[in-house]
Amino acid sequence: MSESKLHIISIQERYLATITKQLKEVFRDLIQLSPTTIKDLQNNTIEPGDVVILSSDILIGFALQFIPEGCQYIIAKREINYANMKEVIELPPGRKILVVNDTLINTNETVDSLRETFSEHQYFAYDPSQPIPEFIDYIITPDETHLLPGGLGKVIDIGMRLLDIEVFLEVAKLLDLSIDSITLNKRYMKSLISLSKSYSSTQSNDQKKIVKDVRDTAGYHFSDMIARSSKMQIALEQAKIYAQLDQPIHLYGEAGTGKKMLAQAIHNASKQHSGPFVVINCAFRTHDLLEKDLFGVENGTDITIGVIEMAQGGTLYIESVNELPVFLQKRLLQVIHTNKLERKNGKNLIDVNVRIITSSLYSLEEMQGEGYFEQEKHVILTPYSIYMPSLLERIEDIDDLIVDIKTRLHRKDLSFTEEVMQRLKTYKWKGNIKELYNTVSYLSFLDQSLIETHMLPLYLKEEKESYHSEQDVQEINMGKIIEKIEEHGFLEESISILKVFQEGKQERESFGRTKLKARLIEKDIDLTEQQLRMRLEVLQELKLLNVRQGRAGTTISRLGERFLANYEKQVI
Repeated sequence: MSESKLHIISIQERYLATITKQLKEVFRDLIQLSPTTIKDLQNNTIEPGDVVILSSDILIGFALQFIPEGCQYIIAKREINYANMKEVIELPPGRKILVVNDTLINTNETVDSLRETFSEHQYFAYDPSQPIPEFIDYIITPDETHLLPGGLGKVIDIGMRLLDIEVFLEVAKLLDLSIDSITLNKRYMKSLISLSKSYSSTQSNDQKKIVKDVRDTAGYHFSDMIARSSKMQIALEQAKIYAQLDQPIHLYGEAGTGKKMLAQAIHNASKQHSGPFVVINCAFRTHDLLEKDLFGVENGTDITIGVIEMAQGGTLYIESVNELPVFLQKRLLQVIHTNKLERKNGKNLIDVNVRIITSSLYSLEEMQGEGYFEQEKHVILTPYSIYMPSLLERIEDIDDLIVDIKTRLHRKDLSFTEEVMQRLKTYKWKGNIKELYNTVSYLSFLDQSLIETHMLPLYLKEEKESYHSEQDVQEINMGKIIEKIEEHGFLEESISILKVFQEGKQERESFGRTKLKARLIEKDIDLTEQQLRMRLEVLQELKLLNVRQGRAGTTISRLGERFLANYEKQVI
C-alpha cells in the first residue's frame, strides 16, 4: 500500500464530497485521501511525494503555491454519469435539447460529452446573455435545476458529473497502486451506480451524509472578522466579552454566516487559546453514534475517547446542537456543571476542563419553544447567545468581504465592473458568506483582471423575460413545484402541511413545529422530526411558506395559498 496521500482540491464543498466518495468506492483502503476546499488550503498541507487532483484547470495558478516542487498533480476530467441516462437513451432521435450548467465552460463540457455519446440529438449550450433557440423539446442539466429558465420543455436532471475513468487510471499509475485495470474498471462502474440518482434516493440521510469530527485549526481571530455593519459589530462586541468568560456560548444564524469562524476567534481570544479546538457536527448521526463520539466508549480494555476528551484544555465546538437528544443534553449539562465525564460503558468519572461553544440555525429560545430543550435546560446550557446576521442583513460589509477574499486568494489585482458589483450587492445570497466566497473564488480563477457580467456564473445573471403568457408560466410552475416536492417526499404530506398552515392563517394563528406536528397527527399523518423538517425546508425554499424568526412562527405565503387553490382545482 502506498504511504503517499492523494489530495483532492475543489472550490465547492458539495462536489468535493461527491468525488471523494467516488474515489473511496474505487480505491478503498489502497490510498489515504485528503479532501480540501480551496478556502481551507494551507501551507504544508501537501507533502513531497503526494499526488494532487485539482477539480478544474482554473485552480492551477492558485494551487501551485501550496504544491511542493516535484509533486504530481492531475486536472480532473469530468464525465456525465451514464447510470443516470435512462431518460436520455429513451428519447426519440432528433430532439432539440437545451443544456444548462452553472458556468458556460461547464455547460460546453457537458454538451461535448452528450454529443459524443448521444449524437442523434441537437444540443444548445444555455447562455443567459443569448436568445434561447425556438421549440426546445427538453432541458438537460447535471444537478443544477435551480438555474433553469422558465417556460421551456421537459427537464431531465442527469445528476452531478463525476470523475472520468482516466483520472483513476492515472492515480493508480502515479501512486503505483496494486490494482489491476479489470478490477479498477469494475469498481468504477459500481461507483457510477452507487452515486446515481436512483440509487441515492433509496438511501437514508444517515447513509448519504458523511460528517467527520476534526481536531481543527483555529485560524481565525477577531482581527480577521469584517464588521462595518451595525449588526455584525454587535455580534463581535458580544463575542469579545463572552470570550473572556469560562461559560458556554451559543451561536445561531443561517447556514454560511460564519458561525465556525466566530467560534475560532472566540477560542483564540480565550484562556483556552493554547489548547486544541475540536469540532463535532450533531446532524445526521444516530443517537448511539453521537453518544460514543461525544463521550467515548469502553469495551473492556479497548478505549475510544470522545471529542470532549480530545478538547481537554481547549474548546469543543458543537454544531447543530438542536439535533442532540434529551438524554445526551443531560449528560452534556452534567459535564458543564461538574467538569467530569463518564464514557459509555465506563465505570469511572474522568476530570475534564473544556470550554463549550454550540451552534444551530435557531436561538435557544426558539429550540425550547419547538421542544428541543426544556426551559430550565436551555437556561442552564448558557445565557450567552450571539446572533450571526445573514449577508442580506450586512450588505455594507460586501465590499470589505470581497477585498478580504481576494487577499486570501492572492488576487488583489482582481476588479469588477459597476454592473457586476451591483449584481453582487443585490443577489439574495442564500448561502451567505460561504456562497460569496465560492463565487469570488471561481471568478478569481478565470485568469482575468476585470470581471464583466458575461463572466458571472449563471445563477448570478439576471433572469430573462419569459415570452409565454402568465397562464402558461403558472401551469409550468405548478408542475415544477410538484416535481420539486416529490423529489423530497410524498406530495400529499406537503399538501396537508400547507392546509394546516392555511387553517392557522384563517384562525390568525402561526405555528412552530411542535404544534404543527400535533395538528398533522390529528389528520393521521405522523412524521418524524427529521421528515417534518425536510418537508418544511422544501416548502420554504419554494416560497410557499413564510418562516419568521422567534415566536412569530410560520405561516402559509400568498404563493402557497395560490398553489394550494390551483392544486385543489386540478384534483377536483
